[in-house]
Amino acid sequence: MPHVLDRSRFLDHIRAAGEVYAPGCAGHSLLFEQWLQSEPEASAGTRYSGVQIPTVNRFDFAGLHPQARQRTIFLSAELRESWLAGRVDYLPMTYSATWRWLREVARFDVALVQVAPPDAHGNCSLGIACDFTPAAWPRARVVLAHINPLMPRTHGPSIPYSAITAAIEAEAPLLEVPDPPADPAMDAVARQVAGLIGDGATLQLGLGRLQSAVLRAVADRRGLRIHSGMVSDGLLGLYESGALADAADAVVSGVALGSQALYRACGQIQFREVGHTHAAATLAGIDSLHAINSALSVDLLGQVNGEFLSGRQMSGVGGLPDFIAGARQSAAGRGIIALPASTPKGQCRIVPMLPTGPVSLARVDADCIVTEHGVADLRHLDVHQRAAALIAIAAPEHREQLRSAWHELSRTL
Repeated sequence: MPHVLDRSRFLDHIRAAGEVYAPGCAGHSLLFEQWLQSEPEASAGTRYSGVQIPTVNRFDFAGLHPQARQRTIFLSAELRESWLAGRVDYLPMTYSATWRWLREVARFDVALVQVAPPDAHGNCSLGIACDFTPAAWPRARVVLAHINPLMPRTHGPSIPYSAITAAIEAEAPLLEVPDPPADPAMDAVARQVAGLIGDGATLQLGLGRLQSAVLRAVADRRGLRIHSGMVSDGLLGLYESGALADAADAVVSGVALGSQALYRACGQIQFREVGHTHAAATLAGIDSLHAINSALSVDLLGQVNGEFLSGRQMSGVGGLPDFIAGARQSAAGRGIIALPASTPKGQCRIVPMLPTGPVSLARVDADCIVTEHGVADLRHLDVHQRAAALIAIAAPEHREQLRSAWHELSRTL
């Protein structure tokens, strides 16, 4: 049986720990966050590792103390100050690689988890955040649990109550992320994407405006399925419209991140860990898998940038390479990168060539690029045809400049 956990005992465990696993998304415990903030000195010499999502998980573990650190696969604005102070260890890894690292390599003195109360079989559901914790908690000497009665008990991974070292049961708000408001530019992009999606397709989407817009645009389809690392409130519209397949596994996801309305509907979702949702064999076995993701810019070679803005890293690759590769192996699958042709300031998002440095998706992995001006199907095109297809979906006022730039660039290849 777990010991009773209170703030004092929690902080004692943190003081004695060099390595701590802290889950992201809605697995992040606001109660544990309050306890850590109440005594920052307890985190001196502690490194926190987890998959905290930019703009969602805003808590800076490395900012707790000058001798605290944070290890992450995403760099975000929230971590910028700690990054500049040298307290952030950035791992440039995909979701699938991160899963293998957590399951096979990483070790932790303490794992922090937020779970639902134990069921009749003595298992505590991981609720709406099942992504990486199933790989991490077995690699920890001590498991500290916030048993939150507000965490939904879901169909998915759990932790045996007997495997928990110490626990506190306390109601605390779950992290909520409201659905973004409709955006005319993204709605126009989504309509082009929807033209690629037929009845019976399986969709993967990331978090944010693109996901919401695409789900609105395909509400008239039938027999759709969702297989994704994350779902948000946009899913609710598919339930209401009858677009989803009538099957218990019509929606498979690692995480739900949205409003209380979404969390109340989570009994209809099959939750699975990243070792399943992002596995190459899983994705290749899903017919008509359409992986739909956004980007910041695309160049005329087909290279995709989803991480850098004005030369500064703002995110990470996440599951993008996993899903694009999986969709290309799927029968009738498509790997779709969708973005408005221009920034709000009128700058072209289709550029001659990305700046020297990391790219989020290599040109050999490019499949289909979509803007509000159309679809560039890059499969089987030579480099000149690729450039022409991408120029054709750029904003009209930028096309001539892109043609001139490609004429010069192609002479140097």
